[in-house]
Parts: sequence; C-alpha cells; structure tokens
Amino acid sequence: MILRPDYVNAIMKFVDVPLVKVLSGVRRCGKSTIFEMIKNELLTNFRIDQNHIITRNYSQMQYNDMTSKEMYQDLIKCLIDEKKYYLFLDEVQEIKDFEKVVNDLLENNNVDIYVTVSNSKLMSSEISTYLSGRYVSIPVYTLSFKEYLNFKK
Repeated sequence: MILRPDYVNAIMKFVDVPLVKVLSGVRRCGKSTIFEMIKNELLTNFRIDQNHIITRNYSQMQYNDMTSKEMYQDLIKCLIDEKKYYLFLDEVQEIKDFEKVVNDLLENNNVDIYVTVSNSKLMSSEISTYLSGRYVSIPVYTLSFKEYLNFKK
C-alpha cells in the first residue's frame, strides 16, 4: 500500500464535522485505499471502536440490484447504540438514489459519513442539489510524481 498522507490529512480535518466527506475520482485511482488509511487513523489515533466503523463496497456483487430502501435498512440495522458510527460507503453511485439515504442518515443519526463516487456522478446536479452545503468534496488523482517515485523507491 502506498501511503497518501496528503489525502488523509485533508480528510482528517473533517472527522466528526457534520458533512459528508466525498472522495471523487476515476476508478482505480486509490479512493478505497485512502478509505483504509482513514479507518486506520480512526482506530489508532481517535481510538474508535472497530464495531462503530461500518464499511460497504457497493461495487461488490452482493449489492448488485440493491435499492436505496434496502441500502438504508442495511445501514440502519448496524446502528445499535447511541455512540457515533463511521460509515464508509465505497462506489456509492452504484445505488440509485443513494443521496437520499446519505442525507437521511446524516440528519437523523449519530454518524460520520465518508463516500467514494465516480467523477461523472459527482458532477450531476442531483448530488450537489440534494447534499448542498452538507458535503465536502476531495478529488483523488492517480499517483503524484512524488508518490510514484516513492513507489518505485
């Protein structure tokens, strides 16, 4: 795994801020790996209980044809106590109307939400309208030259 501290540091400023943290970029640019780094930070430096970190990767076959209502039910059943939960929703654009689920979870539950989306979906007015003012977007790119040199040693 190539460490990408610039992205992690940019995102960590928003931990526990009531905004959806949106990592956007092309597929295979490292969004999911950055998710893992953020989760490690939460576990190690914020001492968040592993049971309060919920991860879903909606590009996996088990979520194929999942509706937004099913997505909501799946996530809400994980929130079993009043403590804060950290939701990591990868490739969330695969679920039609996911914005409504994310918005409802953010408004009505003790959650901190992180999502990845493809660039084309993020640009849609649907997301920017529905989550207007309630999200921060962090664009993720493939390796920088510095990261590439580190990778190649």
